[in-house]
Amino acid sequence: MIHSRALLFAAALGAAASLPAQLAGGYFVGPSGSFPNIAAAIAALTSQGVVAPVTFVVTANDSGPWTIPSFPGQGPANPVVFDGLGTVTIGGQPALTLNGCASVTFQGFSGTFAATPSAFVVNAGTADCTFRNCSLLGTVATSGQALFSAAGGSGLLIEDCVFGGGYESIYVQVGASGTVIRRNKIQAGGFWIMRLAGPNTLLENNFITGTSNYGISAGVSGTGGSATAQNLKIRHNSIYINHPTTGNQYCSLRWYAAAANNTEVVNNIFFDQYPGPPSGTSQPFNMWCSSSLRPTLMNYNCLWSNLAGYFPVYASANQTFASWQALGFDVNSIQADPLYVAPGTTTAADLRIGVGSPCATAGTFLISTLFDYFMMPRTPPVSIGAHEQDGSTLASYTIYGLGCTGTPGVPTNVATGLPQLGTTMTITFGNLPAPELAVAIFGFSNVTSGFGPLPLNLATFGAPNCFARASADATTFLLGSAGSASLQMATPNLPGLIGLTYYTQALVIDPPVNTLGVTMSDAAAAVVGL
Repeated sequence: MIHSRALLFAAALGAAASLPAQLAGGYFVGPSGSFPNIAAAIAALTSQGVVAPVTFVVTANDSGPWTIPSFPGQGPANPVVFDGLGTVTIGGQPALTLNGCASVTFQGFSGTFAATPSAFVVNAGTADCTFRNCSLLGTVATSGQALFSAAGGSGLLIEDCVFGGGYESIYVQVGASGTVIRRNKIQAGGFWIMRLAGPNTLLENNFITGTSNYGISAGVSGTGGSATAQNLKIRHNSIYINHPTTGNQYCSLRWYAAAANNTEVVNNIFFDQYPGPPSGTSQPFNMWCSSSLRPTLMNYNCLWSNLAGYFPVYASANQTFASWQALGFDVNSIQADPLYVAPGTTTAADLRIGVGSPCATAGTFLISTLFDYFMMPRTPPVSIGAHEQDGSTLASYTIYGLGCTGTPGVPTNVATGLPQLGTTMTITFGNLPAPELAVAIFGFSNVTSGFGPLPLNLATFGAPNCFARASADATTFLLGSAGSASLQMATPNLPGLIGLTYYTQALVIDPPVNTLGVTMSDAAAAVVGL
């Protein structure tokens, strides 16, 4: 999660020492802040209103329930932001109810919640509110409620979050209009992935995974359900669902909206994982729909399952891929393994498509979707799914030069994870002698340094057979234990960093080994990517 902390801090310092009749500017929320907790900030917001944009910088963990009703001065000219800076954990159930407020953003918070009641509720009258850069997960369960319950209102935006669980990750009900869910890692609920029944809903550029019975519900079942989900757009999502059994027509996409509703399902990957082949009347699918309820447009998707010979679609009857295409759907789609990098059932799964994926150039260009999950541009021919695959954008961490032998052996240089945008990897230097002291070296060159050309032979300094292989543009002192020392390297989610290469090595303190009293670890090249 990336936040402009300096700007927020400056805004907070610029706030008046005494609170004005109407709020404006920045305020700290927490011990020694302008407000002791979130409840107090909301109380002031409700009673005093706003006269300009307001930012509440939350500095301490807190717990609801909180309700934000309408307040004086609210609207797009005076947005209100509650910012946890990526460090604040929230709790309570429900944690937050938006009940008629407008232009309120919650960002930078994390929390874990039970399956009932809904932790976040959006009611009628709420307008243009946002959840951004949050990590909000519920206990996965086959009974209970949605983590997010969008009961009403308009313009709800959930973006760049990790969220999900509960009975379902989110339920966009008929009364909620214009909901946008984009660039999230979404964990499936235990019964549904999500239900999308409100008009003008957009589900775009999300990685969706988990263990769930049923999939995305387009519209709702029951009397009158076909009239819901008008103008629903499902575009460029990567889905991997593990179904606990093969039975009861479990699938990724359950369709209840009428074809006249102007709905679209384009450029998505649907991967359904089942524990075994069908038995009796139980049959696995990627999609289920009735004889009359179909998407208006469904094309350029990838349908796949681990089960050979399964039927990808049920539409009045079991449909092969060819018979489904003969009905006018998925005519340009593919039935193939998308080659996810590391599929799984938690949000830590990697649903990028690998090099050689059949989805890489099989999509159709959408003028409304110019970027992917990583905010990388989409240029024709585009990929199916949330990740715009380009082999040159994949992250890597590779040893390119060997270290020299120390008392316990050659110090190693190993990364857990990769330098991917928006992630943190751990670099561990091993084979260190007690007391495990080392200096981590980071540089942007393995050709030249302040000491001259690289690799630099350290024999002249008293360390024969040892070579410095990375320019020392930055260094970090490490104190480890049990033969190793580690540090974490965060890679900002900035597309402009893709392709950046930097080099790592460690100078290891090992007095008995030579006159200089040091050895050098293996050297590695880190390439920033997806």
